[in-house]
Amino acid sequence: MSNKYRKTDSEIIKYIEQHMEEDIHKLLKNEELSLGGRSIPEFNEFGVYEKIIGKIEIEKKRNLFSTAKWACAIALVLFNIGYFTYNYIADHSTVYHEVCTARGERIIVLLPDGTKVWLNADSRLVYPERFIDNERKVALEGEAYFEVIKNSDNPFLVQADEMKIRVTGTSFNVSAYPADKNIVTTLDEGKVFIGHYAKRSSQYEMSPGQTAVYEKGSSKCKILTDEYYKDASGWKENRLSFRNTPLDDVLTELSRQFDVTFEIRENKISSFTYNFVCKGNDLGYILKMMSSITPIQFKEISEGKYIVK
Repeated sequence: MSNKYRKTDSEIIKYIEQHMEEDIHKLLKNEELSLGGRSIPEFNEFGVYEKIIGKIEIEKKRNLFSTAKWACAIALVLFNIGYFTYNYIADHSTVYHEVCTARGERIIVLLPDGTKVWLNADSRLVYPERFIDNERKVALEGEAYFEVIKNSDNPFLVQADEMKIRVTGTSFNVSAYPADKNIVTTLDEGKVFIGHYAKRSSQYEMSPGQTAVYEKGSSKCKILTDEYYKDASGWKENRLSFRNTPLDDVLTELSRQFDVTFEIRENKISSFTYNFVCKGNDLGYILKMMSSITPIQFKEISEGKYIVK
C-alpha cells in the first residue's frame, strides 16, 4: 500500500501549520494553490465567511481585511483537514468480499480487474472490493481455476494456506483444501512462481503443462510434467477424472461434488485405485462404474449417506 497519503493526526496538523500562512497569502492574491494536481471543490466562501463572522467578536482595532484573512484561513484549514482525512480513511478502509460455495455447488466470480475465477465446491475466496497499489491479492481455501488479466506492472497473488502463487497474466488451477496434505497447482497457460508466502528462498517456477505438488509444513515442492494436466480443471466443465486414484481420494472428491458422505466398512478395499473419466452430474452412474471396476458395494442407508464394503 502506498504511503503517499498516510497521515497521522500530528502530521496533518504539522502540514497545516507549515503551509497555512503561505496559502493564505496566495488566496488573498488570487493565486492558485499547489494541491498535487487537484483543485479545491466549489463551496460558498461567502456563506462560510458570514457564519464565522457571526461567531467572532470583531475587535475594533481589526479591519475587515484582517477578518477576511482569518476567515479564509479557517476555511482553508477545514479543507486541508477534510482532504487529508479523506485520503487517510480511504487508504485504511479497504472492503473485502468473501465468496463461499457449499458442497455440490460451483460459481464464477469476476474480480475488480476483470480476472475470472471458477470456484469449486466447498471453497472460499476472499478479495478486496478494489485492488490498490501495485498488487492484486486474493486468498483461497479449497479449489479454483483462475484466468488472470495480464498486467506486468501489477502482479496477481493467490495465497492458499501457507503457499503463495505469483503471476502477471495466466490460466491455472489450484486445489488447496484444508484437509488435504498437499496443495496442487496445475498450469495451463503463461508462467507462475510458487513458494512459501514468507520464505523467498523457496520459490519454484512453472511452465504450461506442469503440475506442482506442494507439501504443507515442509515447504517441499515437486514439479511434474503430466500429459493429463487438463484433467485438473475438468471439474469446471462438469467432468471428473481419476488417474490411478486411491479409493479414499475418489470418495472425498465425490463427497464434495455431490454433497454426500461415505463410510468404508471394509478396510481392505481402501487399497483399490481407479482410472476413469466421467460426467460429474450422475452419482448413481459413477457408483455403478466403480462397482464394475472393483469388487465393492455401495448402499445408501439414508439420504446422502452411503456405506462402502
